[in-house]
Amino acid sequence: MPLKISRGLSLRSKLVLLLLVVEVVMLTLLVANSVRLSQDSLLTQAQARYTELNTLFNAALAAPLAQRDYATLNEILAESVHQEGVVYAALIDRSGHIVASSGWKKGRTLPLVTTSTKFADTRVNQFDASTQIMLAGQRYGTLYYGVSTTFLTEARAHLVQQSLFIAGVEILLSTLLLAGLGFWLTRHLTSLTRASDAFAQGQLDVRLPVLSDDEVGSLTHAFNSMADAIAAQIGALKASTAQLHEEQARMVALLHAMKLGILFADTNNRILYYNPAFQHIWRLPPGLSLHGKLPAEATMQTGCSLAEPDQLADLMAEPASPNEERQATELRLADGRLVTRLSHPVYDNANTFIGHLWMFEDVTQEQHTAQQLIYLAERDSLTGLFNRHHLREEMEKLLTDTARTGSQGALLFFDLDEFKYINDSFGHHAGDATLIRIAAELSALIRRNEVLARLGGDEFAILIPQLSDLKEVEGLAERVVQTIARLPLIFDDQPLRVTVSLGVAFYPQHGASIEELIAHADTAMYQAKACGKNTWQIYRPELDMGKEMAARLTWNDRLSHAFEKDLFRLHFQGVYHTADRTLSHLEALVRMIDEEKPGQLVMPGLFIPIAEKTGKILALDRWVIGEAVTTLARHRKLRALAINLSGRSLADPSLPRFIQDTLAQHAVEPNRLLIEITETSAIGDLHDAGRFIEALHETGCATCLDDFGTGFSSFAYLKYLKVDTLKIDGLFIRDLPNDRDNQLFVKSIADVARGMGKVTVAEFVEDEATLELLTRFGVDLVQGYFLDRPIADHPALQG
Repeated sequence: MPLKISRGLSLRSKLVLLLLVVEVVMLTLLVANSVRLSQDSLLTQAQARYTELNTLFNAALAAPLAQRDYATLNEILAESVHQEGVVYAALIDRSGHIVASSGWKKGRTLPLVTTSTKFADTRVNQFDASTQIMLAGQRYGTLYYGVSTTFLTEARAHLVQQSLFIAGVEILLSTLLLAGLGFWLTRHLTSLTRASDAFAQGQLDVRLPVLSDDEVGSLTHAFNSMADAIAAQIGALKASTAQLHEEQARMVALLHAMKLGILFADTNNRILYYNPAFQHIWRLPPGLSLHGKLPAEATMQTGCSLAEPDQLADLMAEPASPNEERQATELRLADGRLVTRLSHPVYDNANTFIGHLWMFEDVTQEQHTAQQLIYLAERDSLTGLFNRHHLREEMEKLLTDTARTGSQGALLFFDLDEFKYINDSFGHHAGDATLIRIAAELSALIRRNEVLARLGGDEFAILIPQLSDLKEVEGLAERVVQTIARLPLIFDDQPLRVTVSLGVAFYPQHGASIEELIAHADTAMYQAKACGKNTWQIYRPELDMGKEMAARLTWNDRLSHAFEKDLFRLHFQGVYHTADRTLSHLEALVRMIDEEKPGQLVMPGLFIPIAEKTGKILALDRWVIGEAVTTLARHRKLRALAINLSGRSLADPSLPRFIQDTLAQHAVEPNRLLIEITETSAIGDLHDAGRFIEALHETGCATCLDDFGTGFSSFAYLKYLKVDTLKIDGLFIRDLPNDRDNQLFVKSIADVARGMGKVTVAEFVEDEATLELLTRFGVDLVQGYFLDRPIADHPALQG
């Protein structure tokens, strides 16, 4: 069996112990061999003595035995027993009778004697032998005798004792010598062991001197080199670890700040990490931990009631696949929230798949906003009815369907008679209330497949697709006229009645295109007005050039003439800071010279609507832009100038580039030009408005949303119209000191705008009390007759 040495022994002890074991084995073999050789020598001597005794006994006893001299025989035997180391002797004659003996008791049986003539060692203290007594070749008897072997045993014992003593001394001396030699050989290894232990415990500066050129010296040198390399690597590792910890801290901070719910699962689909956003989205209890759990287990703990039955559990329990990158999946939670889920496979630097990254996002608000934007894109903000944009889409569907089915449709156009009187007499809030009330009444008259839209101002339209009977249209037109006429209205304790004039055009009889159908329905409406108002009229081509149309054509001609004769002028009104009432900038307002009445100006309320309907508003807007930029170029000290653009210009994709080129041509900084667009026109088509505002920002111009607050959802879409300034509609400013509701609304607008980093402007400031309230509410800028009126030669343009 192999020798087992305890692992707890040192190398020195193992070396000494191993050498001692080898020496003991060798000494044992040497002692045993020495004893054997000594015993062989003693046996050889004993054999020689045995042969000698046989000869002596034969010589001494032969003659007396032959003479039968028994007395002499007894004397010889007695003397032999005492002197020759013989234990006993018994002589028998040829007849077998003992004739002489010494040391042998009479009556005892003679021992069996081996026939071997060689002397051998025995286990007793004597050797039994016999020899023939011969004389002259004749045998006279046999001598039996026993020789003592005690000397052999004593000699052997003495030899063993001496050998063991010598071996013990040798082992002791060898142990001391080996211990010294082992210490001398392993003293450097002990130092290496201690240095290695210290290095392993973190003492990276431990080094050993190289004291020799032998193997130990080479080992010491290798240890020092290894220690230097490991220390350098550990230093680099510590630096890398510190950087890794910093990166990890930044990554954790980033993941904690994200609104996306992040969850990472390993290749066994067990959850390894999730951030606070994930915990918030799934409403996990603060003390709950999902680390190390399978998705099914996590689902059980979070509660499947969060999602539709088994939907969340099935999606989270899908096995991670390294080759699959799933599309976003929507989860409708039981509490009504909508969560999207997206997963990506994750690989390490060796391109080994290590798990899946799941991203969850609560898109409830975004979905609500998207739906609201869709609503705003196709709805009128004041009445909630469909807008002009949606009406055109429905008319396109009408043309497509009727071309395929051969059916026909109808378009009803109508506006309120003398609506301007309500606005001028009772204010815009009364006009808005009237429009809202009328919209509610009209909504009750139409069927599900019919489209009721507000086109702007006091104009409305009803589209009837798939018309089966013309009398249906006539009945609906009559109900609209009668319902509005019977509608009771009271403003300032005064009862009012409003009426409508309604025109009807059929498709395809009265128009094969959208533009033609709208124009003929509009013409039919003016034909109804020509018939005394408060009535309806089907389009009659023969009456297409009535008085109203002639008047409109007259205004159209006047506008064309004004462009040709350069009859448009800009007047300027100051916009002031509320804090110190210093001038902030000017607003340019367009006027038209009345050639029929020299010295008088035509207000924009008379020609702007005609310009918008005829399309000349686009040219007028460009004229205003050119004049405004020219004014800024002439008056470099003027900080900024605001201009108003119509809603029609929002759909002109080339206008932002025109503004940019005009500014560059006159070397005017873009931030000195402030573009104002009305809230109504902006929400009429949010897509065009948003694109237009973004294009203006790219040119460097500032933007302002005029008449802010007129729509029901002003705050909702404010997030998506990235304007710089909000101009609060004048209907909230008039009589502000006496109207508590308006005060609350104006303060709310100011607070929201301040929170969003936008500037607020209040128009129609006509007294000190209103100005003080606006200052207290935190409105930034004001304008109105209390401060100054629009004039051509404003003091800010002097010098």
